[in-house]
Amino acid sequence: MVLDLRAENATLRSRVAELEVEVTETKAEVAALKTKLDRFLGNAFGRRSERAKRERKTPPGDDGRPKRKRHAHGRSPLPDHLERRVVTHDLTDADKPCPCCGVPRECIGEHKIRSGEQLDCDPARFFVRRTVRKTYACRSCDPVAVPPEQRLTTAGPPSVGPIPKGLCGPGLLAYVLTAKFADHLPLHRLAGIIARSDVHVAESTLGGWVGQAADLLTPLCQLMRARVLACPVIWTDDTRSRYLVPGRDTAPKGHFWVTIGDASAPYTMFDFTKGYSAEEGPERFLKGYKGYVHADCLAQYESLYATEGVWHVACWAHARRKFLDAGESGKPAVEFIRRLYAVERTLPPPDTPAHIEQRKSIRQSGSLPILSELKTWLEGESKTMLPKSPLGEAVRYVLNRWSAFERYTERGDLTIDNNLSERTLRPIALGRANWTFLGSASAGERAAVHYTVTGTCRHLGIDPFAYLREVLPSLHALGEKPTPEQLTDHLPDRWAARRAAANTSAQPAA
Repeated sequence: MVLDLRAENATLRSRVAELEVEVTETKAEVAALKTKLDRFLGNAFGRRSERAKRERKTPPGDDGRPKRKRHAHGRSPLPDHLERRVVTHDLTDADKPCPCCGVPRECIGEHKIRSGEQLDCDPARFFVRRTVRKTYACRSCDPVAVPPEQRLTTAGPPSVGPIPKGLCGPGLLAYVLTAKFADHLPLHRLAGIIARSDVHVAESTLGGWVGQAADLLTPLCQLMRARVLACPVIWTDDTRSRYLVPGRDTAPKGHFWVTIGDASAPYTMFDFTKGYSAEEGPERFLKGYKGYVHADCLAQYESLYATEGVWHVACWAHARRKFLDAGESGKPAVEFIRRLYAVERTLPPPDTPAHIEQRKSIRQSGSLPILSELKTWLEGESKTMLPKSPLGEAVRYVLNRWSAFERYTERGDLTIDNNLSERTLRPIALGRANWTFLGSASAGERAAVHYTVTGTCRHLGIDPFAYLREVLPSLHALGEKPTPEQLTDHLPDRWAARRAAANTSAQPAA
């Protein structure tokens, strides 16, 4: 009897131990699922800003400093370069006589009110551009003795561009490209907008124009690409985009990759790949590059970092997001990263060699001690945390790539994060809501050309329509195989500098 009770007690104890282990595992699983649910709800319904909320110690303005106005509200001054169309209100002939004596009253002045100046616009206006080439001949020369090529001269180019024998003029083609790739309008919507002016252009015709314009701009983009790959510092990232394949019910995922040069080549280069492998992506479009690469910690870039002369600069914004996902346990790391960004806000812009050296000096004295404290905290947490917990994954993410995360302090022209690439890719992410997918893989390659041009214009702060309207005819005039020397003056930064100089010289002296 006693032996039976002891055996039953041992069985119950073993069962209790198993249940305790099961309860512990269940609690850990529930905690992990709760963390994932909180992350999902935050992404779906939370605020988009990543700025952490901090309690304000003193009300704004109580420290003796003026309150900073974040956003300019109210009426903005109207630019002086806009055309002024005066609308004059005058009395009718019946109202001009004086009601007392009947003598016509005289105008003694004009009453101008500030609120009477309004910003207005005309809708898009279309017109027909008719090109005429005049031919001149010398009547003094003997037509028999002098060859025609010496006696006769015809003005203008032999063919009308930017598309040979095309219906569209440079302004219309620039309008279509800007609307499609800068404003993300699908071609069927654009065809409807044009039709409101009683001008009917088929969607397929617009698509043909886009393809021919890509062929025209490709040599210029190749020159921009070569200059970006010569930069000592670049920024790169990617975003997905589905494309159609004939005969398939589903649209596979392609990817747009962006590479941004530094101040010596401020261009945003886009590439499109049908897959997501390292061979199709970074290994191909960054082949032969030597320098610093700001990028996320994607496996596709690892072979590139293994190349001699290539150094990875990791993104602290990505690391911060992982610690934010870890909840309360990740708050100490978020605070360390906040201190690193506080140092960045004190740096001058990297626009001169002196400023670049000053940025490096401030980081060496201000950021490196914070990084040392953060690394000590991470190493301590790595000994006690659960490896598969959100905090464990965040800690491993940073510690395994610590040299890349610390590398931005080595030079003043490096940045603490890769947000520049993310901001450059954001228009494509926004545009996907409009055009949903690409018509084909070749359409993705053509789109990469146009995103390169319009993205560079956005990066430099210039109007893509004005740039394309002027550059497209010039590229057509260069012929099928222009040289790099011929293309140099058509680069967006050269065009912007030339236009700024022209505007400065046109302004009257004070």
